[in-house]
Amino acid sequence: MSNIAWNTINWSQVEFRVKRYQTRIYKASKDNNKRKVRCLQKRLLNSFDAKMMAVRQATTLTKSKKTLGVDKNIFVTDVQKGKLVQKLKLDRKTIPIKQLYLNKPERKEKRLQSIPIIKDRAKQALCLLILEPEWEARFEPNSYGFRPGRSGHDAIESIFVNLQKNSGNYDYHNHILYININKCLGKIDHNYLITKLGTIPEIKNQVKTWLKSNIFDEFQVSKIDRLLKNIENTAQEEIISPLLLNIALHGMENYMKNWIITKPLLPKTKKQNNNAKSIAIIRYANDFVIIHKKQSIIREAKDEIAKWLWDGPRLKLSETETTIVDSNHGFDFLGFSIITIARGKSRVKIYPCRKSQAILLINVRNILQKNRSTSTYNLILKLRPIIIGWANYFKYSHCQKVFHKLTYLIHQKLRAWVFRRDTRNGRIQIKQRYFPSGKTYTYNGIQHQDNWILNGKQIGKNGEIKEIWLPNIAWVKSKKWVKIKADKSPYDGDNVYWAKRRINKDR
Repeated sequence: MSNIAWNTINWSQVEFRVKRYQTRIYKASKDNNKRKVRCLQKRLLNSFDAKMMAVRQATTLTKSKKTLGVDKNIFVTDVQKGKLVQKLKLDRKTIPIKQLYLNKPERKEKRLQSIPIIKDRAKQALCLLILEPEWEARFEPNSYGFRPGRSGHDAIESIFVNLQKNSGNYDYHNHILYININKCLGKIDHNYLITKLGTIPEIKNQVKTWLKSNIFDEFQVSKIDRLLKNIENTAQEEIISPLLLNIALHGMENYMKNWIITKPLLPKTKKQNNNAKSIAIIRYANDFVIIHKKQSIIREAKDEIAKWLWDGPRLKLSETETTIVDSNHGFDFLGFSIITIARGKSRVKIYPCRKSQAILLINVRNILQKNRSTSTYNLILKLRPIIIGWANYFKYSHCQKVFHKLTYLIHQKLRAWVFRRDTRNGRIQIKQRYFPSGKTYTYNGIQHQDNWILNGKQIGKNGEIKEIWLPNIAWVKSKKWVKIKADKSPYDGDNVYWAKRRINKDR
């Protein structure tokens, strides 16, 4: 393999063969056939295809592929990648994780970021290929964080659906328990996690080694950092730690459903089944909310969650990590503000929270300050993915009012940047140069006329003139997110469902 050019590999065939194994593991896990699951996992562990995909994930696909670990090795050539595939095995070894301090966009202090070596990342990717299908068949339906085919939008839509129940009634509201356990992830009981993992010895021993090297340290980031990792210049993407976290917290939803059944039946409730449906537990990684219409139930639920966390992963819930609010007062989750508005008949409103808006404006300001002498063309190249990426995340909400406000605020910053850099010409001349009047712009198939759109030009290598412009956030239209079906997974073999979902998402 080391003598074969890396770019000659037929990756679609490699992925197909690995996916076929993963689908079989998923179905065997669904059938609770542990013997078959372990047999298939051992085959996949020794598969050359799986090792190639793992190395590709660690060296080619991740944003951190050019970040040095402790070993200071970067596998960039085809020969190096081929040798890494040949030597890749779970050897119960790891090199201490390198730690860097990186700037946070919304604060002045720096954030500690952990970086394992590339060889270790490849081993993590290999374990992920093997373990994920088994656990995807077992995970609870309302767990959405760091799972294939699921996203924060599914969690937000699930909250919306649960708050929307009976919201047409007058003065209807719920009570919310919000919990974040980010600060205590490093304290998860290793023996509990290994026992719960219950996998083949090779993976079990390797995971033990990673836990001893404090693998959860690389996951110690705020939810805002995680949400914006696609536009923030982060050094490392987590590979195996999110799955281990989901495994450690698996069972919480079923525990709370069984607990609520033991409570006295609620008014107008005839069956215990309906009693179980009266409470909702929505989890995104280490952030989760519990929804119920009675405040007394929510307060008891807080104690039950604390008991479950301590009896299982040995995590102690602190008061600073929990909040109980009325849905009429609103709360923030995954960058969104969620509130029940009781003007006449109650309705649920979701929109970008103030902190998310502030982070976008800070990112824009920092780019403008660092690029005071940059050409307008290059400035737009830097701003466009950040602004449009932010808008595409928050467009699945009541966002138009916020988008129009941000359009104005960003325009003010751009206008100041333009007039600051060009002091020799008159303002009308400057305006026409950077914000030409009378132009029509087509964005997402819709034509817009605007006299204050930042334009940039650049002469290409062949002498042709390249033009670029910065769209308004307000041009991104609000859309309705279609939540994933509770029992669906990319490993279930239902290619038609996932193809339709990809098409609808891209529209």
